[in-house]
Amino acid sequence: MPAEWGGRDLGFLALVRALEALGQGGAERGFLFALGAHLLGVTIPLARYLNDDQQREWVEALASGRTLAALAVTETSGGSNPVTMSTRADADGDGGYRISGEKVFITNAPDADLFLVLTSEKPDRGGFGLTAFLVPKDTPGLRVTPHRGTLGMEGAPMGTVALDDCRVPARAVVGGSGAGLRVFSTCMQWERTGILAGLLGAAERDIARATARLREKRDGRGALFEHETVALRLARMQVRLEGARLLLYRAAWEIDQGRRDLAGAATAKFAASEALVEIALDLMRVTAGEGWTDPQGLGGGLADVVGTLSASGTSDVQLAIIARTLGRGGPA
Repeated sequence: MPAEWGGRDLGFLALVRALEALGQGGAERGFLFALGAHLLGVTIPLARYLNDDQQREWVEALASGRTLAALAVTETSGGSNPVTMSTRADADGDGGYRISGEKVFITNAPDADLFLVLTSEKPDRGGFGLTAFLVPKDTPGLRVTPHRGTLGMEGAPMGTVALDDCRVPARAVVGGSGAGLRVFSTCMQWERTGILAGLLGAAERDIARATARLREKRDGRGALFEHETVALRLARMQVRLEGARLLLYRAAWEIDQGRRDLAGAATAKFAASEALVEIALDLMRVTAGEGWTDPQGLGGGLADVVGTLSASGTSDVQLAIIARTLGRGGPA
């Protein structure tokens, strides 16, 4: 974040490395995911579209964490596909808008103070008719229902956000009428690039813990780490981790250079989520019964990372974004 908004002007690459360090140091995965959703899904990219009045009202509170934000885009039909967005925003003739619709699987929803809501204002224009709004939690007609029984990620509460004829003033519009797709694309570039940085740090921590334990644990042939199949599996985990990390760093660097590279963000997200799941599975394999009895938190780690395959768009969505750029010779 810029210094005038309470930040340190360190850039995005520095931020993702800080998130990674939190994971390495022992921060809980759900917390890391929730923090990433707040910072990268809303706060930092949003600040680029706010006018002066909106910045004064929201940016410092968001940057300091006094106000928690949630990106409300996903719907039951069509997921996050902006073309099929059914949540409507209609001008009410009194200088404001009426918003009606329902958003699902919204990270931070039960605890959020502010929602960035993507709506269809002009349905006949498809994606170019989308408008984004800032909707405070106490807006009449807004109701949040927490999701119960989700797999893993206990520190990242999720919920359904229902908007029933919610009236918001014109000053709630972000970036102008019809700018919703541009706002959403920016949020997705930031979120997909960095939201899993902390979880990669946690994966590195788990690999180190498992390696140390396998060096200690012995059978008739010596330390389990000395078994070739065990050592090679650990090495494969490290390769996956380093590959995902470097793709994430590259996508973060692209953002720091001011480049719009949605395919690079999709590549980073795909690589990170796939690596996290494969690493978690391999950790369970090499630790065997100890992994299932969970003395090192490895079983919980597997439950936490499975959901990353669909967060910020499924792996197939990321591949589709990448495929559209093949042969073009430049960023998308």
